[in-house]
Amino acid sequence: MLQPSPNIAYLKAAWAAFTGISGTNAGQSYEAAGLSFARINHSTLVLKDRVQVSTMPLHYTRHELRTGFLGRIENEVRKAVAQMEAVLLRDLCIPYGHELVVELEEGLRQLRRRGHRSLSILVRPGDHDMLETRAQIEMRVFLDSPRACLFASLSDAGGTKQVDVLAQASKRARVPRAASYAELAQQMADTLNAAVAPYLTERLAA
Repeated sequence: MLQPSPNIAYLKAAWAAFTGISGTNAGQSYEAAGLSFARINHSTLVLKDRVQVSTMPLHYTRHELRTGFLGRIENEVRKAVAQMEAVLLRDLCIPYGHELVVELEEGLRQLRRRGHRSLSILVRPGDHDMLETRAQIEMRVFLDSPRACLFASLSDAGGTKQVDVLAQASKRARVPRAASYAELAQQMADTLNAAVAPYLTERLAA
């Protein structure tokens, strides 16, 4: 089943709108934040640079507007994560005894509470105690546009030897950017597969 694609243009506009009236900009006027409004029947359309970023009732508070931005951003983030997870499960070579963990709900909690704009996708050991090599991989994905930071290391069972398998990778590989979240996931899978494969033991590759 095809995953619905997130609206990248909306994500960028919605984050810009949220930032324009939050944090150090909390007291900034809507006009200075680049927001415009249009009344349609009993609703107010909120636009940022001609992109509709929210629909509000006729009367609302600034806090409700910020919360509304984050709620709609969350919907797009869920689409993005589902799209990435499908690509990673298909194309990322997950070492034997390890699992892919998408910290979606924790990321969304931080999004709702603090406007945090990243979440982590991990590859980590499961419940296997006899692994000769353990991988610790983090894909820190940003929620405002398709970009990420990659971290990947392998260690022996006792944790006495550890190697950063991305140490020689280019900055473009370690900090990828893409036009879509599906493309970003594919880039991450390709980079990690190429970096991890040379170090895997026969047991991990089994």
